[in-house]
Amino acid sequence: MFEAAEQFGHRLPEALSGFDRHRLLFAVPYPSACSPQAWAAGAPLALLRAMLGLNPVDGRLVLDPDIPEELGRIAAERVRAYGELWAMEAVGRRGHVRLQPS
Repeated sequence: MFEAAEQFGHRLPEALSGFDRHRLLFAVPYPSACSPQAWAAGAPLALLRAMLGLNPVDGRLVLDPDIPEELGRIAAERVRAYGELWAMEAVGRRGHVRLQPS
């Protein structure tokens, strides 16, 4: 997804063709796909949440990360949840979340 996003100026199209990566060295846009597409613009946020394993649990945020080595570290501050601000950081399969002072 990151490589495809780079090819499209970081504006993911609605759909990509189904050509195998080994067959073509670049992502091929689906001919009638909208670009950018509103729901496709939210896909990177869903991907980020999946990599972080970010979930709300009993009034707090919990991480169960699986960050690809080539991305290194992911950190975020001032994430609002439960009326509080949170900071989080993840590297590989390790991560932590803490409340930030208001």
